Amino acid sequence: MVCATMVAMDRFDAGRQPAGRLPAPGRLGYVQAFLNSFWDLDDGGSDRWETTAGLAGWLRERGFAADTVTAAERRRTVALRDGLRAALLGDGWHGVHDDGELVVRHDDDGAWLEPAGEGPAAARALALAIVLEARRDGSWERMKACPGPHCGWAFHDASRNRSGQWCSMRICGNRTKGAAFRQRRRSAHRLSPQG
Repeated sequence: MVCATMVAMDRFDAGRQPAGRLPAPGRLGYVQAFLNSFWDLDDGGSDRWETTAGLAGWLRERGFAADTVTAAERRRTVALRDGLRAALLGDGWHGVHDDGELVVRHDDDGAWLEPAGEGPAAARALALAIVLEARRDGSWERMKACPGPHCGWAFHDASRNRSGQWCSMRICGNRTKGAAFRQRRRSAHRLSPQG
């Protein structure tokens, strides 16, 4: 049983975003936090799930039982995260699977899938359930991964025409465009008769 006093944040809180970008809305915020656990903005870019203790802390923050986090559970959770990140990058869905159980919950506003348990398997099952819902309602199309060479941050593209490409234009966009510009100048200089 998870004690309510252990929960430090809303389970669906996407966490802090680079350069003030808005987080994914609603339940999709959980998937964004799940995907971005590989790069902790508040701890110098460390992987939150590098150790079982790190994964356990992340789970506790979101109200999951964390006393069953083993090395095998950590590997499965990281594998699912990596599979979902690969899908965001356009590498297909072949790495996206898990064994967590889901149940259907409903109220007067509709129905949704929730994990049946409380531990690491439940955290994975919830991520998959939300991705399934997002793919069905079209909101998954707004989830993207930054193509910056040293980034990969999963972000929610809130632009009207879904044309957002970078986690932050000020950070990754400008760096990448600047590097491409410098490369073009070097190439042009080498090809010029005076170079």
